[in-house]
Amino acid sequence: MRGIDQPLIIFNSRKPFNDRCADDMKYGDLTEKMLKARFGLFQVSERVDCYTFQKMTIPAYGNMPKLSKEQTAAILFDQLRFEAGRFAFWGPYTGIIHRLFTHMQYCNGKDFYDVQMNQAYKKMIEGDNSSGSTLAVIKKIISQFDFSAYSLTSDDFKAQLINAHLPKYSRFVDNFNGLGISIHEINSTKITLESLRFEQKRYTAVIKYTGQDHFGLDINDISKVKFSLLKIFRIWFVLQRYQLLAYKPFFTNMEARITITGENNA
Repeated sequence: MRGIDQPLIIFNSRKPFNDRCADDMKYGDLTEKMLKARFGLFQVSERVDCYTFQKMTIPAYGNMPKLSKEQTAAILFDQLRFEAGRFAFWGPYTGIIHRLFTHMQYCNGKDFYDVQMNQAYKKMIEGDNSSGSTLAVIKKIISQFDFSAYSLTSDDFKAQLINAHLPKYSRFVDNFNGLGISIHEINSTKITLESLRFEQKRYTAVIKYTGQDHFGLDINDISKVKFSLLKIFRIWFVLQRYQLLAYKPFFTNMEARITITGENNA
């Protein structure tokens, strides 16, 4: 029984990779007036005025000096990392969100790669044991395909994978392990069948998952009540979208290679 001669891209999500036109990738596009009038973001910090860059006045000391953009942002990013603890306080991945905010602060929109993020991505995919998971669908197709009569193509996967459960961090545990706040719904996904070998009816396949998310907030995010009331998202949105701060969002890239085995029953 024959496998494949070259890798097959068997799924590409509707949302494209590297989409810098997405609203959550915009930065520095909103004025103070717009942020206040449209989103109610009058003050997001009790430590510094995010619009005037003035430290909050301590009565005993009188008026505080005006800070630079970088000094103001440093205070706000410190608050972000502190507030992130509400969403990242259990398990091995709690440090990812802190690294993401630090990356936003210093790396000027550069893509983000992280070994631990890849590990979490692989573990999540392998841990989805539902019949509608992408791995389950791929296994079913390979197990039932008639390799003696046909050559396997990407089209043999697409119709079923389009309805499969794509990997995303929406499990209950993701509310407090740091992954929900760091990544949540992965914006773009590509699945590649890298190799498929047979020993009689037994097969071994290597599947590569490539995922990309946007570490940024869009207008729809901040318009939701659950986002607009939480300090972490209020500060984040102002840091990103206020024209005098304009800290760049960026792409978070992740990948996982997973080996599956089974038997063809066609």
